[in-house]
Amino acid sequence: MKTLCFLILTAGLFVAADGSAKDSPPKGDLEKLSGTWLTVSLVNDGKSIVDEKTPPKEGPTTKLVYDGNKWMIKVGDKTVASGIFKIDATKSPKEIDVMDESGKANDKTKLGIYELDGDTYKFCLAPAGKPRPSEFTSKEGSGHSLGVSKREKP
Repeated sequence: MKTLCFLILTAGLFVAADGSAKDSPPKGDLEKLSGTWLTVSLVNDGKSIVDEKTPPKEGPTTKLVYDGNKWMIKVGDKTVASGIFKIDATKSPKEIDVMDESGKANDKTKLGIYELDGDTYKFCLAPAGKPRPSEFTSKEGSGHSLGVSKREKP
């Protein structure tokens, strides 16, 4: 469980928006991202961490929670990481910047791309300080994290 949580933290499965009028994406994507998401698959640097054949380890469920321009990773009821994010739904592919709680771009900021399709959220993030990915792949040596999450049903 600790390994999955660490990889989710390093993969940066986060989404948010900075809330400024100038950079605000269409409300549709923010509303679609709002809520709790469960990891279906995660590939980090070309290595499959979670998929249909490699389910998450037993223990508390790791969830991604998006609320407005904030992201949180929860393990069970405990928040283990949080921050601010910014999306640009006008780009193709759509772009996401994952930041720490300061909400300012810094050496920890991860640049990525995302896609929403109903209750499925797909993203690809580069390691902090690296260029934004241009496609949804995680090849060995790229450092990219490719994930798919499904919305948690009440």
